[in-house]
Parts: sequence; C-alpha cells; structure tokens
Amino acid sequence: MNKKLVHSQLTNMKTYIMYRNEMLTLAENVFEFKNLPPFIDVAYLNKVLLRNGCIAFFKDEILDVIALPFDVSGNFDIYGRPQEIMVRAANGRYYRKLTQREFVIMYDNNSRLPLYMDICQMAERISLSKRTIDVNIVQQRTPRIWKTTKNKERTLRDMLADIDGMMENISTYDSIDIDDMNVVLAPAPYVADKIDQHLDKEWAEFYRLIGVANLIEQKKERLIKDEMSASQGGTIASRFSRFEPRKRAIEEINKKFGTNIEVSYYDGEPTTIEEVQENVEEGDEDVYISNDLSTN
Repeated sequence: MNKKLVHSQLTNMKTYIMYRNEMLTLAENVFEFKNLPPFIDVAYLNKVLLRNGCIAFFKDEILDVIALPFDVSGNFDIYGRPQEIMVRAANGRYYRKLTQREFVIMYDNNSRLPLYMDICQMAERISLSKRTIDVNIVQQRTPRIWKTTKNKERTLRDMLADIDGMMENISTYDSIDIDDMNVVLAPAPYVADKIDQHLDKEWAEFYRLIGVANLIEQKKERLIKDEMSASQGGTIASRFSRFEPRKRAIEEINKKFGTNIEVSYYDGEPTTIEEVQENVEEGDEDVYISNDLSTN
C-alpha cells in the first residue's frame, strides 16, 4: 500500500464495509418467521441463507428442530437434490450425518445460489459512488497551487501554514519577493448532485434484487396503475424467487416435524402483479409517487 495513499485507501475500505454491512442486514431481514422452535437462531438462519444459499432443518433428540449449514456427503437424486448431508455447527463441535428422509433444505431463492457476492459487488459500486461524491465536495474548496523557486519552498510552506492557522500577521525574510510566488485557482466542477441521482438508481437495483418494494423518482409525477404495476414487475419476480422456496420448505417442515412455522414479508407488500393491481384499484385511478424515501 502506498504510504501517501494510506488514509484515502483506508477510507475507501471503511466506506465499502459500511455499505456492505448495511446492505447485508437489509437483505437478511426481509422475511419474518413466526412460531420458530426455540433453538433456531433467526439471525443465524438468515445469515446462512444469504451467504450459502441454503440451510438444513432437522430434528435433534435433545434440541428438537434446529437449522444448520451442511456439506453434501452422498449422491444426488434425479433433480440434483442431495440424498445425504453432513450438518455442522458454528462452534465446530456438532456434526451429524443425515439421510434425505431426515432433513428439509430451505433455499434462499429459486436459483439456489447465494446472493452474497452480488450484494458485495453492489456495495462496492455504491461505496465508489459515495467516495466520488466525498472527493468532489472536498474539491469544491478552492485549491491553491503555488509556483515558486526551490530555495523558497520551505518559506512558502511556513507562510501557508500560518494562513491556514488563521494568523492575522505573517512575518518573513527581507529576501523574500512576494512577486516570485504565483498561485493558480482552479476549483473542480460540482457533479455530486448527478452522482446522487446515479446512487438512487444503484439503491433501486439493490432493492429489486432482495425483493423490497421501492419507487424512486427524480421528481413528483403522476403514475397510472399500469405504469405502477410495470415498474414493480422486477421486484415482484425477486420477491417470488425468495419467498416461494421459504414457503415451500416451511410447509414440508411443518408436515415432517409437526411444527407450526409461518413466514411472510415484513412490509406486507404484494408478491404478485394481481395483488398490486388490486391494491391500486381500491384507491384512485392514478397514484402519486414522490422521492421522500432516503436511501443514503
């Protein structure tokens, strides 16, 4: 790492980590589980689903129904589902081999692929945009590019330090000719507002990925119900892709282990185009959408 760039590089990394953690937290807490067995940690369940793409539910003789990550230890059936798995605990002290009739696998989405890397990439793009805004705002301070001779560089630095220190009177040597010192003023163009608009689109893309209903407009405008339904199409598809495998797994878990688990979205928003249209038709023909939602 270049020593001269340590501060900026650390700031870049801290900004990325901040947004990555924020986005992972949002993606992990989209769903609400009810009536979970007492030994299932919801936070751990959501974390494993997002990072691994799947988790196994099974019944332990002591702990009752629990959910843990697993490794495939046997063959697959005709649909590519594992027939034998080895579940493992986070503390490394609990291992158990299970056959297909002893467990139920819950997937994070219908693709059966973890969203973790996609979210990390989006966090990197958002943090890059945010750091670009930071740099652009800093550049709005009028830069001072001084030109002088080599033997007067130290004196110039001392004078500028006094100026930055809010000194009212600055003394220097008789041999210093102020005319030999020239400054060039060149403030950078302000583009932070344009990048803010780009950030809104990046956040909208992230919300679509995790299935969170979100409409971001640059200004207030009137949307008819067909436009609203069309704008929600991608979000609804993502919601269905993440909700359906959870619902299907919960139904099988309840049947196999005698539990009464329920799963739903926290926001209670529609999960199909038909539900969106029904909600719109209950109100006015037109819907007003504003940009009151803050995403940064």
